[in-house]
Amino acid sequence: MPVNTNIAEAQPDNLVTVRRTMAVLEMLADAVSGLSLSDIAKELDVNKSIALRITGTLEELNYLYRDSENRRFYASYKISNVGLRLLGRARLLSQCQPELRRLAEETGELVLFSVLDRDQPRWVMAVTGSRRRLQVEPMTSMEFHSTATGKAWLATLPDAEVKRILSGRLRPIATNTITDMKQMLAELKAIRATGISFSNEENEVGIASVAVPIRPAGSSSTVGFVSITAPLVRANDEDFERYRALLLKAARVLGDSWPLPATAEFSDGVTIGEGLTVL
Repeated sequence: MPVNTNIAEAQPDNLVTVRRTMAVLEMLADAVSGLSLSDIAKELDVNKSIALRITGTLEELNYLYRDSENRRFYASYKISNVGLRLLGRARLLSQCQPELRRLAEETGELVLFSVLDRDQPRWVMAVTGSRRRLQVEPMTSMEFHSTATGKAWLATLPDAEVKRILSGRLRPIATNTITDMKQMLAELKAIRATGISFSNEENEVGIASVAVPIRPAGSSSTVGFVSITAPLVRANDEDFERYRALLLKAARVLGDSWPLPATAEFSDGVTIGEGLTVL
């Protein structure tokens, strides 16, 4: 989104620069294919020389890098490292990992843990079960309309807000992706009634997942989500019924331990024991 020039003109130059710098980081964090200097300048609504000064500084600080072949900018893992250090200080990862590991071992499948960041869900930990390792790309943005976690989050919002968020974004991703707003709103109504979200070949062919929200004890506020993902070649309807019950139990356990005290930091990409990865 271009920077509001009226606001920029009324602010000190250093504050405008900070806003533009943070906008570049956010843009790159969501740009799987990277961004060119022209792309960044256009989004910021500035000339290329200003965009180059910002990207040059961020590159010097290792928050981004420029591909030597296509000359496009990409976010580095140092960005996620900052968030992980914050999570580490809150004991969030260390406190939640035993319950997530137990869930993965009991089901043998991939367990994903997400927290709300700037009021949107972001995956922060994956625990793999013994049956097979399904890979999750840490830099991949979550598709809200096709993933179980994304839909579970959308179900916590009013319909008017859902329409605003999904406007122009209901694109087909897999075989059963919901691309009709009326159908999506009906789906979210059902999720609100049951507290359980399901994605069946909506985000990836041959893959299904189920997710539930995490709420602190005695609170109606959602702080995160936990989900189980499995290939349909080995997980049937009966399996997913069992996963639903296990997820609801795990969400209660995780909610009972919120908020968490301070602890040591984690670094990006750390693997804590076999089958558990901090994203």
